[in-house]
Amino acid sequence: MIKKIFNWRNIVILLLAFILFIPSVQAESRVITDMSGRKVELPVQINRIVTTYVPATQFVFALGAEDKLVGIDVGSPRMQMELLSTLKPDFKGLPAVGGLKSGINLEEIIALNPDLVVLFPYREAPVIADKLQQQGISSLIIKPESFKLIRETNLLLGKALNLEKEAEIIDEQFTKILTLINRSNNIPQAEKKKVYFANSTLFNTVGEGMLQTDMIQLAGGLNPAQDVKSGFIESSPEQLIIWNPDIIITSHFFSGNDEQLLTEPRYQSVNAFDSDSIYRFPSNLEPWDFPSPACYPGVLWLSEKIYPERYEDVSIKEIINNFYESIYGKSYEELGGEFPL
Repeated sequence: MIKKIFNWRNIVILLLAFILFIPSVQAESRVITDMSGRKVELPVQINRIVTTYVPATQFVFALGAEDKLVGIDVGSPRMQMELLSTLKPDFKGLPAVGGLKSGINLEEIIALNPDLVVLFPYREAPVIADKLQQQGISSLIIKPESFKLIRETNLLLGKALNLEKEAEIIDEQFTKILTLINRSNNIPQAEKKKVYFANSTLFNTVGEGMLQTDMIQLAGGLNPAQDVKSGFIESSPEQLIIWNPDIIITSHFFSGNDEQLLTEPRYQSVNAFDSDSIYRFPSNLEPWDFPSPACYPGVLWLSEKIYPERYEDVSIKEIINNFYESIYGKSYEELGGEFPL
């Protein structure tokens, strides 16, 4: 009888030990669905991050995880990213792992032994993700190609990096700006101004499915090129005159000179030229017309440029300073940002 009791006691102890052991095993990893629909197993703690294109790097910085970066894309150090260099002075010295245009150096990524690789949503990204998985390296594909998807990207990476509180703070800033620009994005269709976006050159513009079109629509404008096709579009002088935009917005990366452009004789019949309404996305810290958290202050600036009379009581400077301070701990100006906008 004593022996039977002893045996049962041993069994109970073993069962308890097994039950207690299960959570510790499960806690070694977790599963997250990325923006391509992949179920990704991630380590509980992410301490080493590699990014493969510029927006991914910007999101990591916004979440305050820049010190966990061990490798970055080749594009980020080459772009006008004073913000990143200010926040992490050794940023440009991080190992480069290739990029969207140049291709990814898989061997370099593997050598860096990352806990997480953040991938772009194009081209060979799914293939790279599979190859990384075979090496035991987790990766997330992000797709911040609209304002809605930028919010989703922020929350996804916040969850992946155990920085959900930080992601919520960023999302609150997004909400504040979207609420504010309601004063111009509910304008009747017939009263909306036509806004043309010039990317690298005057005739390199964007159609449907592009972030810049999304920005124009949220700001209450109409992109005359949006119905041509999706993606980037090559326009012409004749087409620009036919579209006759009320406002022309040039990219942070526009190669021309806005003041010289205004004096072009052949376009003086176009409303935007006639009213001197050509504006360049302004920020010297980071691009505001790019798929990153920075497009939110960008759309506020754009809304005010299109409909200044609706924002006469708003201090754009104050709101943008607060946006950066909430996310980065310093205001736009304290980080080196320049006004006027």
